[in-house]
Order: sequence, then C-alpha cells, then structure tokens
Amino acid sequence: MTEQSITEAITQEKKTRSELKREAIIAGALAAFQQYGVADSSMDKIAELAQVSKRTVYNHFESKEVLVAEIIISEWQNRIVVYDVIYNGDTNIKAQLVALAANEVDMMADIKMLELTRVAIAHFLFAPNALQSQMAKIFEQETALKRWIKSAMADGKLKPLDVNMASNQITGLLKTEALWPQILRQAAPLSVEERAQLVETSVDMFLSYYQV
Repeated sequence: MTEQSITEAITQEKKTRSELKREAIIAGALAAFQQYGVADSSMDKIAELAQVSKRTVYNHFESKEVLVAEIIISEWQNRIVVYDVIYNGDTNIKAQLVALAANEVDMMADIKMLELTRVAIAHFLFAPNALQSQMAKIFEQETALKRWIKSAMADGKLKPLDVNMASNQITGLLKTEALWPQILRQAAPLSVEERAQLVETSVDMFLSYYQV
C-alpha cells in the first residue's frame, strides 16, 4: 500500500467515525426527547444516551436547537422528499394525490414532530440567519409531491402551472388545519378521520382548478 493510499484510508476511517458519532448523537437525542420531552432534554442527557462526551456533541451541533433542526430536516428528507410514490398516468390521479397529501398530513400530525418544530421555531425567531440557512436545506429539495405534479403536468393531466407554487398551495391548505393550530396549541392533533377529510377536500379543491 502506497503512502497516499494509506493517507486516504486513514482519512476515510476518520470520516466514517465522525459520521457514526453524528448518527449516535441524533439517536441519543431522539431517545432523550422520547424519555424527557424536547424542552427538558439537555445536551448532557443527549451525550449520556449517545454514549459520547458532551464536547463531542458540541463539536457536531452548536446547540440543542440546531440539533433539533437537523433532526427535522432528516425526517423531512426521509418522509417527504424520498416518499415512494411515482406518478402513473394509467391510474386515477386523485387517488395518487390523496396518497401524497395524506403522507404530508401524517408527518404534520406526528406528536414528536410538532414538539420538535415548536422548539425550532422558538429558537429561530431570535436567529433569523440560522433559520434562513436551515430552511434552505428543506425548500431547495424536490419533494415527492413536486415530482408528481411535474409528471402529471407533463402528461397533460394538469394545466400548465408553477410547480413550486402549486405544491405550496396544496400543502398550505393542509397546514392551515393540521399544523399551525397545533403548533400554537390552539387545537389538538387531528384524528385519523379528520386527517382523511382534510386530505379529501384539499385534493378536491386543488384538482377543481388544475385538473384538465
């Protein structure tokens, strides 16, 4: 093995160890949030459950709130961006859109995600630059819903439209009932039946304007 290949192997090993530490911290944070709640979970508790030092936690995340934001982004990535629904021109488009909208609402109604979002919002109200940087990671991604809208439009099933605006319109309908009242503690999380009704009416409103 050459000196260069040895150096590259060491570098890769360090990177892998760092990634493993980061994953352990996120897992520890989730365990702490579940056991103590987000507000009462300290970085000490997170470090203990992650089986790493407190310094290691701070080396990866400068604050608990930044760690919370990272978890939200990771959940968004796994549940919204890579959600496995592919447009099919041979099947009913309403049923497809209902599945996509239901997936969005299920994440909004997740008790854990509501608590995480409250903590992140409270922090970022006083750190707008950090909010801009973190939110860019979400808004710049092409979600499963956006991909579906783009495919349906290309197939002639939807009118020509601005994909980002159309996506925001339908998710906005969902958030009005399933997210913002709950974030502000003005309403309880929607029941399964309420979520289904919200999805049905929101999809109908969307398609009544955009469907060809």
